[in-house]
Amino acid sequence: MTNDPLTPPNPARIEWPTVLLIVGWAITLAAVVVGHGGIPWFVSIPALAVLSGLQFSLQHEVIHGHPTPWRRVNIALVGTPFALWCPYREYRIAHLDHHASELTAPGVDPESFHVTLEEWERSGPLTRRLLVANRTLAGRLVIGPWWSIARTVRAALPAIRRDPAARRMWARHLVVAALAVWVVVGLAGLPAWEYVVGLVWGGTALTLLRSFVEHRDTAGAGTASAVVRSNLFFSVLYLNNNLHHTHHALPGAAWYRLPKLHADLGADELAAAGAGWYRGYAQIARRYLVRPFGEPVRASEQRSLAA
Repeated sequence: MTNDPLTPPNPARIEWPTVLLIVGWAITLAAVVVGHGGIPWFVSIPALAVLSGLQFSLQHEVIHGHPTPWRRVNIALVGTPFALWCPYREYRIAHLDHHASELTAPGVDPESFHVTLEEWERSGPLTRRLLVANRTLAGRLVIGPWWSIARTVRAALPAIRRDPAARRMWARHLVVAALAVWVVVGLAGLPAWEYVVGLVWGGTALTLLRSFVEHRDTAGAGTASAVVRSNLFFSVLYLNNNLHHTHHALPGAAWYRLPKLHADLGADELAAAGAGWYRGYAQIARRYLVRPFGEPVRASEQRSLAA
């Protein structure tokens, strides 16, 4: 195992727990889509959201080199962009940059929702309200998916304008995304609004629930990666990535190995002394549903300015 997140290892053999989970995910997604006519919308939409969120978790596993020794096979298993907005290649580049960056630093960490002090000061009243709202859990689940989509597209535009390879990649992505919509909506007949609410919005929102408290600006005083203890449902949905300190400490570890590695590292104690330790997502909702989790501008940047 390597600790270098920029060169995630491919396993020497097939990791069957992950392969079987991918097969179960694909069969369940097909069953919900094909059988949607016999499923009430208030059941099918949450099911689609969970399956979309699980696909993001599986793509995250593939980014780190799992579950087979063959990279193209791994991508083929989970790379179809059912959530539409996030090309796998862009997700991979951004996520590996996240591992290599100063966590939470705006403009440096691609997964940070903070802004620089300069951005905050030039923002108008409405933008400031949205930035604060997006730091509440309610805002992150409602606004966050569309914010993430807009941010991904905005970040991609300069590369699309100047780089033929980026244009080809996005063109391929749009073709495959259109085919996914055609199969699911056109052939299987899933209502388009259920597709958008379940697979696009719901799946992205569940992913943002996982990442909501994952990192906190600790200014070097302890780990910047948190731990959220939770039940079996969320542990499988997030492939134990809720044990986030351990994932950052050992990014090449397969998801099913993380609980033991977590205990071996004493990661609960490390997280509690740093970015935070939480009993579960219900506790996070009680604390931060309408209360911001930190400020839009990192506390360390505000302190350095004051000094």
